[in-house]
Amino acid sequence: MEAEKVDRRLLCVKDLRTYFYTELGIVRAVDGISFSVGYGDTLGILGESGSGKSVTALSILRLIASPPGRIESGEIFFEGQNVMSLPIAQMKKIRGNRISMIFQEPIISLNPVLKTGEQVSEAIRLHQGLSRRRAWEASIEMLRMVGIPSPEKRVNDYPHQMSGGMCQRIMIAIAISCQPGLIIADEPTTALDVTIQAQILDLLQKLTRDTGTSILLISHNIGVLAEMVQEAIVMYCGKIMEYGTIEDILEHPCHPYTEDLLRSVPRLDQQLPRLNAIPGVVPSLLDLREGCRFSDRCKKSLEKCIREEPPLIELGSNHYTRCWLHE
Repeated sequence: MEAEKVDRRLLCVKDLRTYFYTELGIVRAVDGISFSVGYGDTLGILGESGSGKSVTALSILRLIASPPGRIESGEIFFEGQNVMSLPIAQMKKIRGNRISMIFQEPIISLNPVLKTGEQVSEAIRLHQGLSRRRAWEASIEMLRMVGIPSPEKRVNDYPHQMSGGMCQRIMIAIAISCQPGLIIADEPTTALDVTIQAQILDLLQKLTRDTGTSILLISHNIGVLAEMVQEAIVMYCGKIMEYGTIEDILEHPCHPYTEDLLRSVPRLDQQLPRLNAIPGVVPSLLDLREGCRFSDRCKKSLEKCIREEPPLIELGSNHYTRCWLHE
């Protein structure tokens, strides 16, 4: 993909590589990916488990546990500043302040022995320097903003006293408490029932419209991304397989992996109840073969696919695929 001017994009990731060094060998979890997120935009990352989605998010925040992990190379520009070159003390001022993250298991992410009001107000006091009393008042407003009923009462409740959907709203309240420029949402609706999922997605959309916050949404749910994002990345084994607008990804998929992902989604007009599963399994990142990483599962694989890894090939305006079929 052509490099865009850093000052015109909120987030710009360039050739990011994050590896894990284990006793069995090197795991190339993220292996040379580049993408960007504009101001007020939403970008989705789609892929199976183990494709590198969450590691990408943690790399942006420089939260990779070392050892065994390490960001080998690449640049991550946020608001025009390369966060890879920042001291840890300065990076901590960005986390939870200018970049916030919503995790997929809220009941695990929240501290079970702290009241919800204390957990929301902690970030406010830390990054905005408000007094304990003013931060507590601000936390009540945050709970009200995310649709928690009776926020004056709920600030005194503990996470175990709330439902999964309400806990996820608490996580969103923490994420938006300092008015960040970017929210990274890692599978934010996975553990919730369908009705609550819709409410959480509506809430995130409303926040984007009202505050102009950008969202990087990580999901394996194509329906969620179709509802939420403007552009999408399809990842497989640490690589970007396709990149484009969500319309291009859904209506004109060009990589066989993207096509298979879309075929695996149940459809109301299908006569057969069987799911169209992708044959084979995701290969081990410890033992990656040469060539395209999807070649052993691909129905359209060529001899060249087995021998040589394809580059990202530009198909049109802001649409790219990593496939020799489009050479």
